[in-house]
Amino acid sequence: MLYRITISVLLTLFSSGLFAQELSGYVKDKDSKEAIPFANVWFQGTTLGTTSDLNGFFRISSSKTDTLCVSSVGYKSEKISIKKSGYQIEVLLENDVMQLSEVKVKPKVPRAKVLFDLIQEHKKENRQQIQSVSNYKSVENTTVYIAIDTASKVNRFISDINEVTLESDDKSIRFSPIYLAEKAMSYTTDSSSVAFKKRDGIFPNLNQAIESMILNNVVVDLDFYKDQINILDRGFISPLSNSAMLYYHLYYNDSTIVNNIKYYSFSFAPKNPYNPLFSGHFTIEDGSFALTEIEANIPQEANLNFVNGFKGKVNYKKRNEGGWFYEEQEVGLNMSLRINKDSLSNYSSKRMENVSSGNWLISKTTRYSTAERLNEVKASVWKNQAEFIANDIEEENYDRVGKLKQERAVKGVDAIGGIVLSSYMKAGKFDIGPVFSIYTTNTVEGTRITAPIRTNERMWERFSVGGFLGVGTKSKELKYGLNLIYQPQKSDQFIMRFNYSDDYNLVSQDKYLRFIKNNPNIKGNSNFIGSFTTREKNPYIKEEKSVDMRFEYHTKSDMHFEFSPYFLSSTTTPDVTFHRNGLTYNRYQNYGVLMNYKLTFHQNFDKYYFDRVYYMNPIPIVNLSVDMGKTSISGNDDDFGSYVQFNGSIQGRIVMGQVFMNYMVNGGYLLGDAPFDLLDMPVGSMSLGYAKYRFNLLHHASFAHNLYTNTHLHINGGGIILNRIPLVKKLKLREIVSLKIHHGKLNHSYKGVFDLPDYYENNKKSPYGEIGFGLANIFKILRVEYVRQLGGKFEGSDFTDRNGIFFRAEMSF
Repeated sequence: MLYRITISVLLTLFSSGLFAQELSGYVKDKDSKEAIPFANVWFQGTTLGTTSDLNGFFRISSSKTDTLCVSSVGYKSEKISIKKSGYQIEVLLENDVMQLSEVKVKPKVPRAKVLFDLIQEHKKENRQQIQSVSNYKSVENTTVYIAIDTASKVNRFISDINEVTLESDDKSIRFSPIYLAEKAMSYTTDSSSVAFKKRDGIFPNLNQAIESMILNNVVVDLDFYKDQINILDRGFISPLSNSAMLYYHLYYNDSTIVNNIKYYSFSFAPKNPYNPLFSGHFTIEDGSFALTEIEANIPQEANLNFVNGFKGKVNYKKRNEGGWFYEEQEVGLNMSLRINKDSLSNYSSKRMENVSSGNWLISKTTRYSTAERLNEVKASVWKNQAEFIANDIEEENYDRVGKLKQERAVKGVDAIGGIVLSSYMKAGKFDIGPVFSIYTTNTVEGTRITAPIRTNERMWERFSVGGFLGVGTKSKELKYGLNLIYQPQKSDQFIMRFNYSDDYNLVSQDKYLRFIKNNPNIKGNSNFIGSFTTREKNPYIKEEKSVDMRFEYHTKSDMHFEFSPYFLSSTTTPDVTFHRNGLTYNRYQNYGVLMNYKLTFHQNFDKYYFDRVYYMNPIPIVNLSVDMGKTSISGNDDDFGSYVQFNGSIQGRIVMGQVFMNYMVNGGYLLGDAPFDLLDMPVGSMSLGYAKYRFNLLHHASFAHNLYTNTHLHINGGGIILNRIPLVKKLKLREIVSLKIHHGKLNHSYKGVFDLPDYYENNKKSPYGEIGFGLANIFKILRVEYVRQLGGKFEGSDFTDRNGIFFRAEMSF
């Protein structure tokens, strides 16, 4: 979440010709001049059309035809000759009133309901027709622009603002390109492949973050035949869902006839606009009841952050063989830290065009073709073919990106963003970091200042040398480490690492955490609130000298395997001592090999030098680990047997409409002769910071188990209850429920090399649990949660609190 907060702030602080030719206007009653909502607007002889909104406003892409048709129930149809596009017109419809004789009105099923039922009956067949098309090509254009106020202070930091930005219809606003990408894809029955790809952005360190955190959540596949479409970390109910009538008002607008085929037009709006639902319109073909086009917008009231406007549009094309297939998909997003205050925001279809300084304009257009002749055409020029008549990304925009990357202010923003994302700060051919290890505190060293450094890709692309030097104000000891990384091939299929360190580490540090966490910072819980509010420093640390080698094998996007032999020498500290049979030992050694297998199921990831970074999403990540080793004690002649520890974890997200649940569940089993610090030790931070993968009420030492499981669940209601409460719903708060459970025991399979210290509690066999209730999205960045123990089994224990209030900085859509 820290990444999203920083990137949003950085890009906001930094902060016509972009759009296709369009025709817009208003449809009004000829006599009263009142707006006519949901009027059908289309070009004669085509299925290219739209409907007017509640204010009678419409906007439609230009067409080769010069005749615009407008109709609405109760009015006479109107045809207008169009000479040019890009201007606004006013269409006046005349009432079509008929005098009827006396009639009897009988209740019946509304026409919209009858047609909707027919859509449902044919939905599976129509979707299968789309999915049956296995050989086709697509061309994608993705752009991200930021709106800049020409009178703002940005002019002071950019040498020639007019040269590197584009003008708009509003002379006070110019558009700066942030990110540009083009991609051509080839699909066959057996596979899909990238035939051509080109991308560039003004922030090289942030390009991957823009793709992972924004584009992958926004620029999505709009399959409205599905019951749910995942956008912006939420599940939006499709207006064609089986349960759509529970969530939407569906309006039957009118029917039109094109080439002797009848088409039905509908509009839809959410019953509760604060829920993640769409508003818009769609058209279906009579007989097949298949979608021919659909446009969906997100209402202003929806419980979402930073979304000033969203538009998704899909056009379908009838194939010669029968059935419909995609012709074009368009996705647009207008983002801002503060929602624009303007009368144009009253209706969701117009919010994309409501642009203010600092807004991000994100757009993706995908065009499809099944033409076999494209097999003989070079992929880089598909976009110029008749099948892909497109608004191409002009080369001048790539030139603007190149010039902006050289600006000092842009480089500064990029450098700060790189620190947040990778935890390293670039200094020429060297990286300083991880930055979170520069300042730490503990009871042995006092305040610890560390200087970590490594070479980066500017010195060697596939080799890095690094290390650290650190000194504590209390101990005055010099601690140090050395790290070597080598990637023998151009791809990261094989990576070799060597690590040596002489340092202090927590006894309770989980060596499997680096496989689970979603960022490369393997120490701590990434909670700054916890760092500054700790009421008691953790005294349970030991001095370690360690050597390990890591051999990593990565497939392209699915499986990862690590083989890591290691040697570890541990030394006592004032609060961590090693006792065996009444004797105290100063040091022990253990050596072995740690193996980990990770399965990511083709989940997207970011690549930062040699590290792959994964983010929480509906695709789970599974880790399976085995640690095998042996222990020896200096000054002891006992011949200890080997130990084996199995560990497994799964993490991911389950999306249930506006509600989602993040989960992480792990478990393991330690057997044989092993030191106690290999046991699973669930702990808390003893601070006000809410922890994701730790417990919140436990102290620095609690349990120590060899057979164990830990569950961490976090449910975000997305406003499912609060959205229904008057006044409260305007705050766009979100309900939070969390559950953390540890269950374990110390059985006879574990044979302790040392006596278990008294500060560990293993007498009670009951599971330990914490449940939390709270609110998120407070001021868009804060989560507050009340946490208490589940049950009363551990009430009064000296290693845990009964309850508490915790805080966490979180930012999400």
